[in-house]
Amino acid sequence: MAQETPAEYRLKAAIVSKFPPFAQWPEAVLSNRQTVEFCVLKPNPFGRALEDLVRGESLNGRALHVREIGAATELDPCHLLFAAGAPRQARLRQAVLARAATRPILTIGDDPDFLQRGGIIALRVVDGRVRFEVDIDSAARAGIHLSSQLLQLALAVRGGPE
Repeated sequence: MAQETPAEYRLKAAIVSKFPPFAQWPEAVLSNRQTVEFCVLKPNPFGRALEDLVRGESLNGRALHVREIGAATELDPCHLLFAAGAPRQARLRQAVLARAATRPILTIGDDPDFLQRGGIIALRVVDGRVRFEVDIDSAARAGIHLSSQLLQLALAVRGGPE
């Protein structure tokens, strides 16, 4: 029997599924690609929730596709990456983030130290609502431009011009 996805992660999946249209990757990254790959580091906290939300969705004519990965060496096809803050996967999460930091991958996580560890978007639960913080310097290092609309919705924006 499939395990029920916790309500918090159903909400996080709903937020995360909306990020792709607010990000712009270098042109070469998506050229000759038929899908935009949304990778989730195992164990996948979303269950099937994220997959269900992006099914049938597309970005610039490319279908959104969810895949689970279990190692830093599996990052090559990823355009977005979600890494949950589960304590038991801290070492793996750090290895994956370190490898993703210089690649055009929009990294999203919910670890309290996610932005300090090089992530781009950190999810936070504030007063029962899922909110997010953004590090635009990390996005710039990855070659990803985030829209001003996304930045306006952020709880906090780090980096950028002083």
